[in-house]
Amino acid sequence: MKTSVGVILAAGYSSRMGEFKALLDVGGKPAAARQADALREAGVSEIVFVTGHERERLADLIRAKGAVEAFNERFADGMFTSVKTGLEKALSLACGSVSAFLLLPVDCPLASVSAIRSLLDAHMKNPGRFIVPCYRGKKGHPLLIPAEAVPEITAHGGDGGLKAVTAGHGDMIRVETDDEGVVLDMDSPAGYEEIKAYCARVSAPDAILDARAAIRLFTGRIFLIRHGETREHAEKIFLGQTDVPLSDKGREQAAAAGKKLSERGAEANVVYTSDLVRASETAEIIAKALGASKNGLVPSIARDARLREIHLGDWEGRFIREIKESCPDEYARRGENILTWKIGHEGENYYDLRYRAEKWLRDTLPGAHEIVAAAHIGVIRVILAAFSGIAPLDAWMLKIPRGSVIELNVRSGELLGG
Repeated sequence: MKTSVGVILAAGYSSRMGEFKALLDVGGKPAAARQADALREAGVSEIVFVTGHERERLADLIRAKGAVEAFNERFADGMFTSVKTGLEKALSLACGSVSAFLLLPVDCPLASVSAIRSLLDAHMKNPGRFIVPCYRGKKGHPLLIPAEAVPEITAHGGDGGLKAVTAGHGDMIRVETDDEGVVLDMDSPAGYEEIKAYCARVSAPDAILDARAAIRLFTGRIFLIRHGETREHAEKIFLGQTDVPLSDKGREQAAAAGKKLSERGAEANVVYTSDLVRASETAEIIAKALGASKNGLVPSIARDARLREIHLGDWEGRFIREIKESCPDEYARRGENILTWKIGHEGENYYDLRYRAEKWLRDTLPGAHEIVAAAHIGVIRVILAAFSGIAPLDAWMLKIPRGSVIELNVRSGELLGG
């Protein structure tokens, strides 16, 4: 019977975290121990720990878990060297009997036993394919690497890292799970705090774990306002998170939106918005309009980066014409895969955007009776999809004019535009 090997990458400096990530407490266990236990329970036959920086601190844990160490002498040269080191060691253990390798950065300690088993099940039905777990469409960890792909990875020079290899495999299988843990990482102190908060939520009775649960309990109204028109550029650009102010017309549109909200009896004490200028300006104008209709009680402004527009990676702020001319193949791929396409280290796709916007919903809806949010078209699309259940592609094609006010009346089920 073919078996699998887990490869846990724990060689890095942990420089952004400032602490040795492998031994950080995650739900009562060191992160690396939690990963090893999940892999074992899921049926993985062997575990390889790739070590580097402070390797001696992991020696006892590796021994206790019956795992094997693969020391990466080149760990300072980046994660891809650890990937190659781990896979080469795993191959030496395999003796030809292993059909898959599960690659798991130590930054990602929460992948559940059920999520790992779902990858192995998918592998049995789809041998030879890369397989990745997803939560609400967002890709996570571990990555299942078929044995057939290992020579290609170990022969790769390193430019672009592992993504440069997987990008050539457009048939990667995405396995949807109900496990948010697969997408959570602790690359930074903020990420670690989020992981600790997640562990506390899942262990708490009656906890609201996701946006879907928060939506089911919410009974008030939500007003979504697309920001006004922005200042013009010489020609059309990929705007995304490029920070530009409103034009005079955009400020007029925001004022008109504020008037509509007043006419509809909006009573919110807070106007939520992204921290990008065009949305923040819109929120400020709306708040003043609402204050004028409430005896001068101007709502406060709550800026949240989770409400930002989708990040367009390396294409941010560049002329669309220029991209079409210089990157015709990549531009075509974007059109063919509009939901999953992204470019550059910081680039996002639809599912990345949906995930962070839904986290905002999860945290904001409980206890609120009315929500007013000035945001971007991408964010509004995914929030509408969360409430209505429409398909992602249909949501992404929704036309929402600048300055529009959309009212969601959760109790009545009405959706009013304007």
